[in-house]
Amino acid sequence: MFTDPEEKSFILVIDNGPALRNHLDQMFNNDPNASFAESTEDLTYLINGCSTCADGLTILKEALENDTPYKMVFVESTLVDGSGLELISEFWQLDQDLHAVLCSADTELTWQHIVETLGESDQLLILQKPFSDLELRQIVHATMRKWQLGKQSQNVMQYMEQQINLRTQAIEEANKNLLQSEKLAAVGQLAAGIAHEINTPAQYVGDNIKAVSDFFGSITRLLSYYRQLLNEHGNRDWLQQINEQEHKEDLGFILEDAPLAIEQSLEGVAQIVRIVQAMKGFSHIGQGNISSININLALENTLLVARNSYKYLADIETQFGDLPTIECFPGELNQVFLNIIVNAAQAIEEAKKGRGKITIHTAATEEGLEIRISDTGCGIPEAARERVFDPFFTTKDVGKGTGQGLNIAYRIIQQQHGGSLSFTTETGVGTTFIILLNRQLPK
Repeated sequence: MFTDPEEKSFILVIDNGPALRNHLDQMFNNDPNASFAESTEDLTYLINGCSTCADGLTILKEALENDTPYKMVFVESTLVDGSGLELISEFWQLDQDLHAVLCSADTELTWQHIVETLGESDQLLILQKPFSDLELRQIVHATMRKWQLGKQSQNVMQYMEQQINLRTQAIEEANKNLLQSEKLAAVGQLAAGIAHEINTPAQYVGDNIKAVSDFFGSITRLLSYYRQLLNEHGNRDWLQQINEQEHKEDLGFILEDAPLAIEQSLEGVAQIVRIVQAMKGFSHIGQGNISSININLALENTLLVARNSYKYLADIETQFGDLPTIECFPGELNQVFLNIIVNAAQAIEEAKKGRGKITIHTAATEEGLEIRISDTGCGIPEAARERVFDPFFTTKDVGKGTGQGLNIAYRIIQQQHGGSLSFTTETGVGTTFIILLNRQLPK
């Protein structure tokens, strides 16, 4: 399901000679020819090499066909049959996840030329010759870790989308075949199932990103310590060379930008967790259970769960008042809110007026509270207004509505909660659904 931490890592080296490939094998596998041995199970990395652009492309294509992709590639800037920059460009057309290290002793190589050829990419590192073993080892470890985290994130997102699609299909199928109570129960169970399945991979990615943050802090402290030792005991010429190299590699920018990138990644994971919590709140503890809840929070959870239905169609504006908690059936109310919000998004889409707006307004009343959900959609045709809450009545195209959503919502509000559900509408302007609820359920 996710990237296996024990998965073998492949490195490709394209250089005019075998020295770098052999050196990497010696550095990580304790033998310059370890990657060519009969048994490679115990090796840290499998390192392959060639000396031409043509051979490099062939090796990469075969690896992709065999589902054993290379995670990183070292490319000499000038090869016997072409340019290293052009070769990296061709590599990226074949494998967008590949990380590349351009090795160059060319003092005339400029960043402008690199950007013109490859564009700006966080998957490219420039290694100026001559370089130290420390630089080489750090680049390999950091790049491999970055590749793994990127792949884990992709896998998590793909898994989440797959699970949501599966659950959505199951919900749609349930809506076609189940009665009201069964449909409501299915929605709650499926939402809880999605929340449970997303939570584990989200924690997995979050823990890894936090670990990377700690690793980066350790590296930063080590660099500071190395610099202190150099300032106190190092050769001035060495210190000058190191300062120049740090300037070329833009070390200051890396040390400043990397914590921000990590922080943004953690914020992304936190958003996933918020969605999971919203799903749990949406499904609540099951339909048919009475609780006292905050309606504003229930609406926020429903907006998160329903986001995919409106995010490309409408902006959301919330005008939440200071509300009392009310006694209700939370799962059923969440279903009402979901049905009305989805209907609003579909009305905006049908209006074909461009991006619309859905406004949700809440306010306290003497008896309880009022909820208004408004859209800037097409409005309800005059001939259909008297039948809006009738079972199986719909003005939508086949496949977009069963005619049960508003009927179910009406019965939940009117019969189960003793409230009222009404609407105002204007053709071509939009519709507002008005929900009135009491503080206590009818006895």
